[in-house]
Amino acid sequence: MSTMKKVSTGDSLVIPANTYNAFIDAATDFQQRIKPRQKLTQQSQRGTSLLPGAGAGVIWLRNDSPIDCWRYFVLGLDVPIHEPQTIMDTEGSFVDQVVFSGVWPEPNAHGLTDKHAILLEPIVAGGMGRALIHGVCQVRLIVDDESHQFAKVAGDFPAFMVSSAVGSTQILWKESDVAPGQPCWAIVKLGVPSVPSNTMIPCKVWQDGGTTDGDATTQCDRTYLVKTMDAYDELDGGSILGEELEPLKQRPAAGKLVTAPATGDGIIGTGFYMTDPYSGEMFFELFDANETLAVEVCDDGE
Repeated sequence: MSTMKKVSTGDSLVIPANTYNAFIDAATDFQQRIKPRQKLTQQSQRGTSLLPGAGAGVIWLRNDSPIDCWRYFVLGLDVPIHEPQTIMDTEGSFVDQVVFSGVWPEPNAHGLTDKHAILLEPIVAGGMGRALIHGVCQVRLIVDDESHQFAKVAGDFPAFMVSSAVGSTQILWKESDVAPGQPCWAIVKLGVPSVPSNTMIPCKVWQDGGTTDGDATTQCDRTYLVKTMDAYDELDGGSILGEELEPLKQRPAAGKLVTAPATGDGIIGTGFYMTDPYSGEMFFELFDANETLAVEVCDDGE
C-alpha cells in the first residue's frame, strides 16, 4: 500500500519514513541528471578549452549567426575555432577537439559543398552546442519536388532545409500530405557519398556573357550561367554552379552556333566538379552547353 498521500489545509503533517526517503531519492536523481547540463554551461562560459568529446558524427559548434537557433536548425560550417600553431603540434586546442564556427547558411557557399550541420540542441547566438555532420536525425524540410531524394541548406532561414535532386544529405522519410511550400518533418542521413570529382552530371544553362554567337569568320564566345537541374529559370530555384563559364568542349573555329537563351527555362548541359589541388575546394566546370551549328534549309531550286 502506498504511503504517498496528499493532505489538506489544516491537516496535521506526518511524513512516513518511506515517503521521506522517496523525496530524498527523487531529489538525488534530479541533481544527478542536471549535473551534466550545469557542467556544460560552466564550460561554455569559460570557453571551449574543457569541452568533452562530442561523439562520432557530432561536433561542437559555436553559433556565429545573428540569431538564437533552436534544435534541428541548420548552420553552415565556416572555419575551426582553434588553429594549429605548428605542423608538429601534438597537444593543444586544435588537436584535442574539433570546434567549428557555425554561420548563416548560404546556398552557394554551403549548399554546393555540403558544408552544413544540424543542431542537436538549442544554441544562443555566440553560444556553444553540439551539432551533427554525419548520421541520422530529424530536420524540418520544404519539399520543392516529390521526386527529390536529397536535401540542401536554404538561404532564406536556417530553420529548415529544402529538397534537392543532388547532395550529401539523403531524405530517408518525410511527412506526406503537406501543402506545397510548407515545412514538414523529415528524417535525413547526413554524409552520404556526394557527386565525386570528374563525374559528368547534367545541369541547366543560360547565356550570360560574350559578344557573338559566331559567324563565317568569327568563333562563338558566349559564356553561361549554370545551375542545378532543379532550377525553374535563371532567377528562381536550384543552386548556382557557376557564372560566366565557357564550355570546355571544343567549338568550331568559325560559324554561327545556336546557343542557350538568357532567360526562361534554359537548356540542358553537362559538366563536372573538380577539386583544387592546393586549396582542396571543389568547383564546377561546364563541359558542354549544348551548342549546335546553326543551319538553314537549302533551296531545292523549285
